[in-house]
Amino acid sequence: MKCIIVLPCYNEERNLKSLVPAIGEVVGPCIPFQIVAVNDGSIDNTGHLLREFSKEYPITVLEHARNEGLASTFSDGLNAAIDLSSSDDLIVTMDSDNTHNPRYILDMAKLTVDADIIIGSRYTDGGKQLNVPAQRVFLSKVINLMVHKITRVPARDATSGFRCFKASVLKKAKRAFKDGLIVSRGFEVSLEILLKAFWCNATIKELPILLDYGRKRGKSKMKLLSTIRQYLAIFRKIDRWKKLPSNT
Repeated sequence: MKCIIVLPCYNEERNLKSLVPAIGEVVGPCIPFQIVAVNDGSIDNTGHLLREFSKEYPITVLEHARNEGLASTFSDGLNAAIDLSSSDDLIVTMDSDNTHNPRYILDMAKLTVDADIIIGSRYTDGGKQLNVPAQRVFLSKVINLMVHKITRVPARDATSGFRCFKASVLKKAKRAFKDGLIVSRGFEVSLEILLKAFWCNATIKELPILLDYGRKRGKSKMKLLSTIRQYLAIFRKIDRWKKLPSNT
Protein backbone atom coordinates (compact mmCIF):
# COMPACT_ATOMS: atom_id res chain seq x y z
CA MET A 1 0.00 0.00 0.00
CA LYS A 2 1.16 3.50 -0.80
CA CYS A 3 -0.32 6.94 -0.21
CA ILE A 4 -0.75 9.31 -3.16
CA ILE A 5 -1.13 12.94 -2.09
CA VAL A 6 -2.81 15.41 -4.45
CA LEU A 7 -1.65 19.03 -4.18
CA PRO A 8 -3.36 21.69 -6.33
CA CYS A 9 -0.92 24.62 -6.43
CA TYR A 10 -1.32 28.24 -7.46
CA ASN A 11 1.33 30.69 -6.25
CA GLU A 12 2.19 28.52 -3.24
CA GLU A 13 5.97 28.87 -3.30
CA ARG A 14 6.15 30.20 0.26
CA ASN A 15 3.89 27.47 1.66
CA LEU A 16 5.37 24.54 -0.29
CA LYS A 17 8.83 25.29 1.10
CA SER A 18 7.67 23.95 4.45
CA LEU A 19 4.80 21.65 3.40
CA VAL A 20 6.67 19.26 1.10
CA PRO A 21 9.56 18.58 3.55
CA ALA A 22 6.98 18.11 6.32
CA ILE A 23 5.18 15.46 4.26
CA GLY A 24 8.50 13.72 3.68
CA GLU A 25 9.47 13.84 7.34
CA VAL A 26 6.10 12.77 8.76
CA VAL A 27 4.67 10.39 6.17
CA GLY A 28 7.81 9.03 4.54
CA PRO A 29 9.12 6.91 7.44
CA CYS A 30 5.72 5.25 7.93
CA ILE A 31 4.02 4.87 4.53
CA PRO A 32 5.45 4.81 1.00
CA PHE A 33 4.10 7.98 -0.62
CA GLN A 34 3.93 9.87 -3.87
CA ILE A 35 2.89 13.49 -4.40
CA VAL A 36 0.93 14.55 -7.48
CA ALA A 37 1.34 18.34 -7.64
CA VAL A 38 -0.52 20.38 -10.24
CA ASN A 39 1.03 23.80 -10.88
CA ASP A 40 -1.91 25.89 -12.08
CA GLY A 41 -0.09 28.53 -14.11
CA SER A 42 1.60 30.07 -11.07
CA ILE A 43 3.37 33.38 -11.63
CA ASP A 44 5.77 32.90 -8.71
CA ASN A 45 8.41 30.17 -8.43
CA THR A 46 5.98 27.36 -7.55
CA GLY A 47 6.79 25.35 -10.69
CA HIS A 48 10.55 25.68 -10.29
CA LEU A 49 10.35 24.77 -6.60
CA LEU A 50 8.28 21.65 -7.33
CA ARG A 51 10.74 20.51 -9.98
CA GLU A 52 13.62 21.00 -7.54
CA PHE A 53 11.77 19.08 -4.83
CA SER A 54 11.14 16.23 -7.29
CA LYS A 55 14.89 15.53 -7.23
CA GLU A 56 14.62 14.69 -3.52
CA TYR A 57 11.02 13.57 -3.04
CA PRO A 58 8.71 11.33 -5.12
CA ILE A 59 6.77 14.12 -6.84
CA THR A 60 4.96 14.00 -10.16
CA VAL A 61 4.52 17.58 -11.41
CA LEU A 62 1.70 18.45 -13.80
CA GLU A 63 1.75 21.87 -15.41
CA HIS A 64 -1.01 24.20 -16.59
CA ALA A 65 0.32 26.82 -18.99
CA ARG A 66 -2.21 29.31 -17.60
CA ASN A 67 -4.32 29.56 -14.47
CA GLU A 68 -7.37 27.32 -14.99
CA GLY A 69 -8.80 27.44 -11.47
CA LEU A 70 -9.15 24.99 -8.60
CA ALA A 71 -11.71 22.67 -10.19
CA SER A 72 -9.59 21.94 -13.26
CA THR A 73 -6.45 21.63 -11.14
CA PHE A 74 -8.10 19.34 -8.60
CA SER A 75 -9.63 17.24 -11.39
CA ASP A 76 -6.31 16.76 -13.19
CA GLY A 77 -4.51 15.86 -9.97
CA LEU A 78 -7.18 13.47 -8.76
CA ASN A 79 -7.51 11.69 -12.09
CA ALA A 80 -3.73 11.31 -12.29
CA ALA A 81 -3.69 9.86 -8.76
CA ILE A 82 -6.46 7.41 -9.63
CA ASP A 83 -4.55 6.27 -12.71
CA LEU A 84 -1.30 5.89 -10.73
CA SER A 85 -2.91 3.98 -7.88
CA SER A 86 -3.64 0.35 -7.19
CA SER A 87 -6.91 -0.62 -5.56
CA ASP A 88 -5.28 -1.11 -2.16
CA ASP A 89 -3.63 2.34 -2.19
CA LEU A 90 -4.84 5.50 -0.45
CA ILE A 91 -5.40 8.88 -2.11
CA VAL A 92 -5.17 12.02 0.03
CA THR A 93 -6.43 15.42 -1.04
CA MET A 94 -5.20 18.47 0.84
CA ASP A 95 -4.55 22.17 0.37
CA SER A 96 -1.11 23.42 -0.58
CA ASP A 97 -1.30 26.53 1.62
CA ASN A 98 0.07 24.75 4.71
CA THR A 99 -3.21 24.97 6.66
CA HIS A 100 -3.55 21.17 6.59
CA ASN A 101 -1.01 19.53 8.86
CA PRO A 102 0.51 16.40 7.24
CA ARG A 103 0.66 14.62 10.61
CA TYR A 104 -3.05 13.87 10.26
CA ILE A 105 -2.39 11.74 7.17
CA LEU A 106 -1.09 8.90 9.34
CA ASP A 107 -4.18 9.02 11.55
CA MET A 108 -6.41 9.02 8.47
CA ALA A 109 -4.60 6.01 7.03
CA LYS A 110 -5.21 4.04 10.23
CA LEU A 111 -8.93 4.85 10.18
CA THR A 112 -9.37 3.44 6.65
CA VAL A 113 -9.60 0.05 8.37
CA ASP A 114 -13.13 1.10 9.39
CA ALA A 115 -14.25 3.39 6.54
CA ASP A 116 -13.67 4.17 2.85
CA ILE A 117 -13.30 7.94 3.24
CA ILE A 118 -11.76 9.80 6.17
CA ILE A 119 -12.52 13.51 6.44
CA GLY A 120 -10.25 15.86 8.35
CA SER A 121 -13.02 17.66 10.22
CA ARG A 122 -13.19 21.00 11.99
CA TYR A 123 -16.71 20.36 13.25
CA THR A 124 -16.64 16.85 14.70
CA ASP A 125 -15.96 16.49 18.42
CA GLY A 126 -12.40 17.58 19.13
CA GLY A 127 -11.96 19.51 15.87
CA LYS A 128 -11.40 23.26 15.72
CA GLN A 129 -10.20 26.12 13.53
CA LEU A 130 -8.05 29.15 14.28
CA ASN A 131 -7.45 32.47 12.53
CA VAL A 132 -10.18 31.87 9.93
CA PRO A 133 -12.09 35.00 8.76
CA ALA A 134 -15.55 35.18 10.29
CA GLN A 135 -17.35 35.32 6.93
CA ARG A 136 -15.67 32.09 5.83
CA VAL A 137 -16.64 30.35 9.07
CA PHE A 138 -20.24 31.47 8.62
CA LEU A 139 -20.36 30.35 4.98
CA SER A 140 -18.81 26.99 5.84
CA LYS A 141 -21.30 26.27 8.62
CA VAL A 142 -24.32 27.29 6.53
CA ILE A 143 -23.22 25.18 3.55
CA ASN A 144 -22.54 22.16 5.75
CA LEU A 145 -25.97 22.46 7.33
CA MET A 146 -27.60 22.61 3.89
CA VAL A 147 -25.54 19.69 2.60
CA HIS A 148 -26.57 17.50 5.53
CA LYS A 149 -30.26 18.35 5.18
CA ILE A 150 -30.33 17.80 1.41
CA THR A 151 -28.01 14.80 0.98
CA ARG A 152 -27.90 13.16 4.43
CA VAL A 153 -24.19 12.60 3.94
CA PRO A 154 -22.94 11.49 7.39
CA ALA A 155 -20.38 14.26 7.88
CA ARG A 156 -20.33 17.48 9.86
CA ASP A 157 -17.56 18.92 7.68
CA ALA A 158 -18.50 17.91 4.14
CA THR A 159 -16.72 20.96 2.69
CA SER A 160 -13.31 20.07 4.13
CA GLY A 161 -10.82 19.43 1.36
CA PHE A 162 -8.52 17.41 3.62
CA ARG A 163 -9.51 13.79 3.03
CA CYS A 164 -8.17 10.29 2.64
CA PHE A 165 -9.91 8.00 0.15
CA LYS A 166 -9.41 4.34 -0.49
CA ALA A 167 -8.30 4.34 -4.12
CA SER A 168 -10.79 1.56 -4.84
CA VAL A 169 -13.66 3.93 -3.97
CA LEU A 170 -12.48 6.62 -6.37
CA LYS A 171 -11.90 4.06 -9.11
CA LYS A 172 -15.48 2.86 -8.63
CA ALA A 173 -16.81 6.44 -8.78
CA LYS A 174 -14.80 7.12 -11.92
CA ARG A 175 -16.30 4.05 -13.60
CA ALA A 176 -19.76 5.17 -12.56
CA PHE A 177 -19.54 8.79 -13.69
CA LYS A 178 -17.01 8.34 -16.50
CA ASP A 179 -16.07 11.77 -17.88
CA GLY A 180 -18.57 13.40 -15.51
CA LEU A 181 -16.75 12.53 -12.30
CA ILE A 182 -15.96 16.23 -11.79
CA VAL A 183 -18.01 18.91 -13.53
CA SER A 184 -17.71 21.74 -10.99
CA ARG A 185 -15.83 24.91 -11.87
CA GLY A 186 -15.00 26.33 -8.44
CA PHE A 187 -14.33 25.68 -4.76
CA GLU A 188 -17.37 23.39 -4.53
CA VAL A 189 -15.38 20.71 -6.37
CA SER A 190 -14.36 18.94 -3.16
CA LEU A 191 -18.01 18.63 -2.11
CA GLU A 192 -18.87 17.15 -5.49
CA ILE A 193 -16.31 14.35 -5.32
CA LEU A 194 -17.32 13.51 -1.74
CA LEU A 195 -21.00 13.18 -2.66
CA LYS A 196 -20.32 11.09 -5.75
CA ALA A 197 -18.06 8.72 -3.84
CA PHE A 198 -20.65 8.49 -1.05
CA TRP A 199 -23.38 7.62 -3.56
CA CYS A 200 -21.18 4.78 -4.78
CA ASN A 201 -21.77 3.17 -1.38
CA ALA A 202 -18.65 4.52 0.31
CA THR A 203 -18.56 4.72 4.10
CA ILE A 204 -17.37 7.89 5.82
CA LYS A 205 -15.64 8.63 9.10
CA GLU A 206 -14.43 11.98 10.44
CA LEU A 207 -11.12 12.69 12.15
CA PRO A 208 -10.96 15.83 14.32
CA ILE A 209 -8.28 18.24 13.13
CA LEU A 210 -7.01 21.70 13.91
CA LEU A 211 -7.23 23.98 10.89
CA ASP A 212 -4.96 26.96 11.51
CA TYR A 213 -5.00 29.77 8.95
CA GLY A 214 -2.10 31.31 10.83
CA ARG A 215 0.17 28.75 9.10
CA LYS A 216 -0.75 30.12 5.68
CA ARG A 217 1.51 32.52 3.78
CA GLY A 218 -0.16 34.74 1.18
CA LYS A 219 -3.74 35.76 0.45
CA SER A 220 -6.71 33.44 0.04
CA LYS A 221 -7.77 32.70 -3.54
CA MET A 222 -11.42 32.21 -2.59
CA LYS A 223 -13.86 34.90 -3.77
CA LEU A 224 -16.72 34.84 -1.27
CA LEU A 225 -19.69 35.90 -3.43
CA SER A 226 -18.60 33.73 -6.35
CA THR A 227 -18.19 30.75 -4.03
CA ILE A 228 -21.69 31.24 -2.58
CA ARG A 229 -23.16 31.25 -6.10
CA GLN A 230 -21.22 28.11 -7.03
CA TYR A 231 -22.40 26.23 -3.95
CA LEU A 232 -26.01 27.24 -4.56
CA ALA A 233 -25.71 26.04 -8.15
CA ILE A 234 -24.37 22.66 -7.09
CA PHE A 235 -27.48 21.91 -5.03
CA ARG A 236 -29.53 22.09 -8.24
CA LYS A 237 -27.37 19.32 -9.75
CA ILE A 238 -27.61 16.84 -6.89
CA ASP A 239 -30.65 14.90 -8.15
CA ARG A 240 -29.08 14.54 -11.60
CA TRP A 241 -25.83 13.22 -10.09
CA LYS A 242 -27.71 10.52 -8.20
CA LYS A 243 -28.78 8.83 -11.43
CA LEU A 244 -25.78 6.56 -11.72
CA PRO A 245 -25.15 4.20 -14.63
CA SER A 246 -25.79 0.53 -13.99
CA ASN A 247 -22.07 -0.41 -13.91
CA THR A 248 -21.43 0.96 -10.39
